[in-house]
Amino acid sequence: MDWFVAQTRTKMIDNLIKNARLTSSGRKLLTSQEKAYLVEEWQSSSLSCPEFCRRHGLIASQLYKWRKDAKTGAVMGIKNEGELHSKTELEILRKENDELKKALGEATLDIKILKKKVEMDQQRNRKLSN
Repeated sequence: MDWFVAQTRTKMIDNLIKNARLTSSGRKLLTSQEKAYLVEEWQSSSLSCPEFCRRHGLIASQLYKWRKDAKTGAVMGIKNEGELHSKTELEILRKENDELKKALGEATLDIKILKKKVEMDQQRNRKLSN
């Protein structure tokens, strides 16, 4: 069973690398999610980094850099419906979210104040008309 799982994972990694987009200079472009997957597979395997890279046609320094980036959060932050976001991007989104919540709170308060003013004006107008 373990052999079958290992072979399946190897095929998945090979397909991922083989189907990567190419730049005009022939370099393979991998998404952050694909890099994260490769780092996770390497770390869960019993292979050394150079051996893992030889088997899959990668460069060891790339894999080490992706692992370092993952640890510092430069490439991977949180998983959100399958997408990976950087921690800096996450912080920007959180800050924007806080600002929007504040603006919504202020707008809601303005609406309550205006409704109260309209209600008071209507009561005053009724008293004047009687």
